[in-house]
Amino acid sequence: MKVSYKSAHVKSRNGCLRCKAKKTKCDERKPACARCEDRGFRCPGYALNVRWSQRHQVHMERPQGTEATQGSPQESIAKPRNRVITSTLCGPVAEDTAAPNVASADDFMQQLDVCLAPSTQWDFGALCDSSGTQEDLYRLDENAMNELLSGEPPSPMGDLIWDPSMATPPWNFANMTPVPDPHAAQTGQRHVAEGVQCETSSVHTQTEKHISQLSPQDPNLEELVVVDRHPFQDRPQELFNLPSALSDYFFREVITLYCTWDSGSNAMRNIVERMWQSSGALYHTTQSMAAACLSEDFPHLSSVATSEHRQALEYIQGRPKESVMKQDNLMAHMLLGHTASWLNPQNLATDMFRSSYLMLKDTIAETGDDCDLSFFSDTMDYWAMLLVYLTDSSQLGEYGRDLSKGPTRPSTVIEPHPFSGISRATIRMLTDVGILIFQYRKRMLGVKFMTEQDLDAFMASFREARRLERMLLAHRAPDVAQIADPGDPKTPLSHLQHLDEAYRCTGLLQLYRVFPDLLNERYSPWNKDDILRPPPATKKPTPEERNTWLTKLAMHILGILREIPFESRTRSVQPFILVALSSELRRESQTSHLVTAGSTPKSLTLDHHAIEVVRARKFVGSRLAAYTHILPLRKIRIIFELINCIWAALDAGDQDVYWLDVAYQKNLGTMMG
Repeated sequence: MKVSYKSAHVKSRNGCLRCKAKKTKCDERKPACARCEDRGFRCPGYALNVRWSQRHQVHMERPQGTEATQGSPQESIAKPRNRVITSTLCGPVAEDTAAPNVASADDFMQQLDVCLAPSTQWDFGALCDSSGTQEDLYRLDENAMNELLSGEPPSPMGDLIWDPSMATPPWNFANMTPVPDPHAAQTGQRHVAEGVQCETSSVHTQTEKHISQLSPQDPNLEELVVVDRHPFQDRPQELFNLPSALSDYFFREVITLYCTWDSGSNAMRNIVERMWQSSGALYHTTQSMAAACLSEDFPHLSSVATSEHRQALEYIQGRPKESVMKQDNLMAHMLLGHTASWLNPQNLATDMFRSSYLMLKDTIAETGDDCDLSFFSDTMDYWAMLLVYLTDSSQLGEYGRDLSKGPTRPSTVIEPHPFSGISRATIRMLTDVGILIFQYRKRMLGVKFMTEQDLDAFMASFREARRLERMLLAHRAPDVAQIADPGDPKTPLSHLQHLDEAYRCTGLLQLYRVFPDLLNERYSPWNKDDILRPPPATKKPTPEERNTWLTKLAMHILGILREIPFESRTRSVQPFILVALSSELRRESQTSHLVTAGSTPKSLTLDHHAIEVVRARKFVGSRLAAYTHILPLRKIRIIFELINCIWAALDAGDQDVYWLDVAYQKNLGTMMG
């Protein structure tokens, strides 16, 4: 008869809280263990609580004259390797105390007993004394703390994940330490009122130095600490944990800087908050984005951002295709691709765009008309709009209009998108304009002698440009009554409406610059009221008149952006508009104002138009400079360099400067949103 031996459950010492409670073996995988994941549970994470145990403490009578015990300088011993306790438990210590030599373990334990007396004899008032800060009380070296935990193997702090329940004091990133608890003094006073007292003694200084020299294998010291609830309920969590700080920074700062609006109805925030603790891909994505935003102030975080970016991709590639959780992978993949320029400004990540589109296509095919997926469809549209001006549409793979429309919403209420706002239709038209212009300019740059085939290509492009112009002119913004309020006081609906109008005029500006015949067909002297309702053409403009008209249109767009205060979260998408109109901020050549070579200062002229152009340039520069301080990324410097190259070419007398050509020739293309 065969006897089956059932494997015994092995208690996990470093596993998650659920595996510890069930006394089962845990694989300790971050951010969620396999046992919880397989059973569909939310992994509670890995936490470690420590309290002092009075159970095995050695109580010995305190010898007389302990305070006077001093060791000779000749008997002093070397410095300890690890300083375990760095706080003053029983008040200030005399400045002239020296580290004595311990003759035996018994003498040392006598001194240790004085400092580790029962908590009822501690003077908590001394802890809040002005001569020392309370945060020094619980500052423990990580390696030394691991040695105290009864042989527990060290657990790297970097592997912990952030848990909303583990609230910590706000972080001061200037010195990477938590801000002291302002209620610490009140806590100390409360204990003083209860009559908790102890004697102030210099023995603590002696004990402090000898503890650090004691072997971590000493059984007397190991029995002093057990894993359980700490008796100090008001003890602040002072141990710095980088992943927790990055996660907190992502949800507090990065999302608000990344989206055009943010509130409880932000779809991106809701998806990430719901899935990031159970998804390794999303967890590492949030870590990468937060570290990239902080890398300008903390350069050592650049390597962290790159490493987390790579780990997130490895999680996505290692996830089986039949996995039931697809939205977390899709969200992580989109964020990684869209923010690849945060790590390398010239990286447009078109390969990740193609992969994201295929993932979205497969997800829609499986889930059907899931309205939640409209967020991902609109995200792909906005991402495509930023790419098509800088790369050929063939790099976008199978991206097309059929899928980008997304599932039909049963409600007539329009939910603003975190990236495109209320400009879904305008973004799609801008995408078509970008595809047309990039392909046309790329073809024309290589044409030296016109052929019939080139002429046919030009006519086809011109007809498409005319169709897009009519679509932009006929476009009507959604009615405010049909738009759901985003609930963000910094981005009211009026800001999203201004942004939609700016997008619309920017599309017309691109068409009129690349296809001047379109402007000739509608040209009349500048009148901002006729932009979207053009009257019949009055004359055929000269090149100078056409340039002036386009400059007026560019300054009109800047006027729309001036209506949006810089505090608005729409600033995250404004760089694209600022770059697209920068090549129209041309001022007349300074030599045209000189009557003769020997003219006097009175003969020089300065018209109002030139002053307005200078003001417009300063507005563009100031808004980009302020945005650099809000979101300090290297790609903002690339945008600055591109604009400066454009203006330098204009000031040098080049009348045919176009921003897309400059970005293509000087390799200054980057994600501008």
